[in-house]
Amino acid sequence: MDRLRSRSTILIAVVIGVVLLGSLAIGVWVAAEPPDSTPSFDDVQQQRGSVNGLVGVRKTVYKRGNTTSESVERVWLRPGTGQYRIEDIHDDPQWPERKVANGSSLWLYDDDAQTAIQIDISQTDRSSSGDRIARLLAVVRAADGPVTAGSVDPLPVVPVASERDGTTRGIAGQITVAYTGTATVAGRDTYVLSLRSTANAAGVVSNFSQTVWLDQEWYVPLKRTTEYHRDGTPVKITVSYENVTFNPGLSDERFQFDLPPNGTVKTNETPTQQQFVDIAQLQAVANYSVPEPILPDSFDLRETTRTVGNVRSIGLRYANETATVAVSKSNLTWYQPHTEGRNVSIGSETATLRNIGTELRISWTCADARYSVAGTGLSADPLIEIARSVACR
Repeated sequence: MDRLRSRSTILIAVVIGVVLLGSLAIGVWVAAEPPDSTPSFDDVQQQRGSVNGLVGVRKTVYKRGNTTSESVERVWLRPGTGQYRIEDIHDDPQWPERKVANGSSLWLYDDDAQTAIQIDISQTDRSSSGDRIARLLAVVRAADGPVTAGSVDPLPVVPVASERDGTTRGIAGQITVAYTGTATVAGRDTYVLSLRSTANAAGVVSNFSQTVWLDQEWYVPLKRTTEYHRDGTPVKITVSYENVTFNPGLSDERFQFDLPPNGTVKTNETPTQQQFVDIAQLQAVANYSVPEPILPDSFDLRETTRTVGNVRSIGLRYANETATVAVSKSNLTWYQPHTEGRNVSIGSETATLRNIGTELRISWTCADARYSVAGTGLSADPLIEIARSVACR
C-alpha cells in the first residue's frame, strides 16, 4: 500500500495532465516529410472540442542511463471531462493496476494488495494541456515561414520511476518550436513539431528536446518523445498509443469504479484545492488578502485557486496566446529553495529570480506570507514589473 500511496500525487499529474488532453500514440510511423508550407491550424479549438471519446493502448518507455522501464495500458477516456479508465496490461509493479475516474473522483486500485485510494478531482483544472497545445500552435501560426520559433512550454513529461526522474523542471533557457512536416503514426496523418532548448550552458536539465506528432484531424498528440540530460545522465521518454479510435461511443458505466468484494479503501491525505470564477469569490474564502497584479492588456485571468492542507495557499493564473503568468501567496515563510538565482528588488524586499525549467520564477517572503510570480513565454524584465505590482500586498 505504501507503493500505491506514494505514487498517488504523481498519478494525478500523469493521468489528468497528460492522458486527458495530451494522450500519445504509437504504431507504424514514417519519417516526417519536409514542409512545403505551414498549416493554418485555424480549427484547433473546434476540433479538440469535438473529441468526445478515445480508446487505445498506451505505451510508455522510460530510459535513464542504462536503465529502461516500460508500461503498457489500455485507456478509455473522454477528453476535457475528467472521465477515464486505465488498466495495466502487463502487470507493471510500479503502478496500480486500475485507475478509474468519473469526473469527480479518481480511484487507484492495486489488485495484489487489494487496496484502493479515492482522490477528489472535482476541482481539477482540465484545460492546461489543451491551452499548452493551443499556445504552441499559435506560435507556429504567427510566423511567416515554414519553420517557426518562440517561447513556449513543452508538453508534460510522464514520470515513471519517480517524480524527480520524470520531471523536466530545471531546463535552462527558452524553448523554441518548429513545424517540421507531416508523418504517419498508427495509421493516421500527423503534423510533426520539434521543440528544443536554446540554452548554451547546462542547467539542472540540459540538452532538452521534444518531438510531438499531432493528429491532423483532432490535434491530439499521437506520439511524443522527450530527451534531456539530468545531472549529466541521458534520459529519454517515449509515450505513445496504438490501435487508437476517436469518438467510439463510450458508456457511462465504463467510468464507474466498483470495489471488489475483498477490497479495502484507504483515505488519501493530499491537500484539497478549490477553484473560483474570479478574484472576488476567492477573496471571500481566503485567509488573507488576494494579490491583484498589473499585467499587459493581452492577458486574461484563467484560474483562481485556494489550497488547504499543511500548506495553505491561493493562486492566480493569467494567460494570452503565447505566455502564462502564475501568482501565488502561501504560508511557506520558512521555505528556502535550493536552486541558485539572482537578487532583484520587489518593493522593500529582496527577491530571487530563478530559471527553474521553461519558466522564470521570482520569489520573496514578507511578514506573513511567501509570494511567487512565475512566467512562461516572458523575459525577466516584464516579469519583474508584474512582481513589483504585487509586492507584499
